Amino acid sequence: MFNKPDSCIGVGINFRSEISENIISNINKFDFIEINTERFFVGENNARLNQLVDLIPIVLHGLTLSIGTEKQNIPASYLDNLSRTLEKINCPWFSEHIAITNVNGIEIRALMPVEFTPESVQTIVNNAKKVMSLTNKPFLLENITYYYSMPTSNMSEVSFLKEIVEKADCGILLDLNNLYVNSINHKYDPYEFLNQLPLERVVEIHLAGCNYIHGMLVDTHATSIRKEVLSLFNYVCQKTLINGVAIERDDKLNNFSDLINEVQVVRDILKSNKQIKQ
Repeated sequence: MFNKPDSCIGVGINFRSEISENIISNINKFDFIEINTERFFVGENNARLNQLVDLIPIVLHGLTLSIGTEKQNIPASYLDNLSRTLEKINCPWFSEHIAITNVNGIEIRALMPVEFTPESVQTIVNNAKKVMSLTNKPFLLENITYYYSMPTSNMSEVSFLKEIVEKADCGILLDLNNLYVNSINHKYDPYEFLNQLPLERVVEIHLAGCNYIHGMLVDTHATSIRKEVLSLFNYVCQKTLINGVAIERDDKLNNFSDLINEVQVVRDILKSNKQIKQ
């Protein structure tokens, strides 16, 4: 049975090499740092990563597991690297996207959506269980943005996500910016989505910025969090315990103080909902 952590570790940001010095010099402003799992797979680690591991709690977030790829086993080398990394890094949980990133051994270098079908559910559940067999640490799956509907899908997005996490018995990394972007582009109510989701499985929240590009809302990770996304966040905080919140910023990083200010805004929302102490 899935065991959710019983406390909130606070608010952090995702690691980017471009701002590593800023992160180190402002380390007391954050409660944890989220780092892409695969950064630890290479022998020549960025020295900043090892420094961060000694300074602050680390949360691992994978990019290339390709958990949704059908009829393709997870490479043994990936599982070995993941197992070694989980032993090395004292993370409270680790996560991956519900996506396809590899087809026939070819890296797509993007998060491609999967078909919302029972067959895809079973593929993802089987792969998630292989990953979870490596460790006792909680494993989370994240909802991604998708800009077109897979033509063979025969399930709703929320039913798809709900069935995966319940059958795999894993946690949810709920990306509220992704949810908001999808709700606008695919015209559904994000609050109704949340009401149907097993929120008791939500461990971590992702928040980020988005922009309209050519008439479509795009998950850019390049701007401040929209007020609509913060409203969704406040709503979730009223429904369940949140164990951690990561603000993702991957571009337009030259004004680091803006990122620090956003961390405080999010922390204040957690405090107002008694998720963390005043």
